[in-house]
Amino acid sequence: MKGKLLIGVAALVVVTGGLTVWCKFYRDAPQPQWITSDARNAFLYGAVDAKEARGIPYWIWLALPRMFPEYMPAPGGYASLGLPWEETLEMPAGFAKKTVGHVRVTGNCAMCHTISYSGTPDEIPAVKITAADEARNIQPLLTFFTQCAQDPRFNANEILAEVDNATKLSFVDRLLYRYVLIPRTKKALMSPESAIFATALQLHAKNPRAGFNEQQMKELAAWLKGQGH
Repeated sequence: MKGKLLIGVAALVVVTGGLTVWCKFYRDAPQPQWITSDARNAFLYGAVDAKEARGIPYWIWLALPRMFPEYMPAPGGYASLGLPWEETLEMPAGFAKKTVGHVRVTGNCAMCHTISYSGTPDEIPAVKITAADEARNIQPLLTFFTQCAQDPRFNANEILAEVDNATKLSFVDRLLYRYVLIPRTKKALMSPESAIFATALQLHAKNPRAGFNEQQMKELAAWLKGQGH
């Protein structure tokens, strides 16, 4: 009887552990409908193969501009790097927020193919989609990520202290960030392009005239062409 009880407890531990790993690393949740049901929003904020792109855990992404403003060209967080940002939205065009295990932020086509535009100095800037063969320089953003990763303050204690100002992580999530996500992200951001972009986007950046094999990329390219770009 005692042996069966121990076996049952062990099995429960294994199953619980497996479910936790799946939930925190592999569970794929769809993005909100306001993104997925609208072609423009899908282009600006939709995730491009987020399962493949490791991305940046959301709370680290949020903390970096607050922790390292000296690596920004001016006040204003990510917007100071030239990223177009629509009012009321939580992140600039070109970033996609999606849950694959944990909530993560990846880059999409709009990262390179949008600019901030206003007709007059007093007009609120809007997001303008650029031509398919015109790419905005995102090197300042990539440099920012690398400078953050090289800074000794990029460590679990200091990042979690900054995260605490925005949210209270659960016990499990706090352990996940401390022992897995923060160390892994620090290493990944030494080469930020491969960290935030799926392989298809990396290849496209190197050879913009090459076609796409992935159905999602073909659809995005066709939509962009249909907009007169």
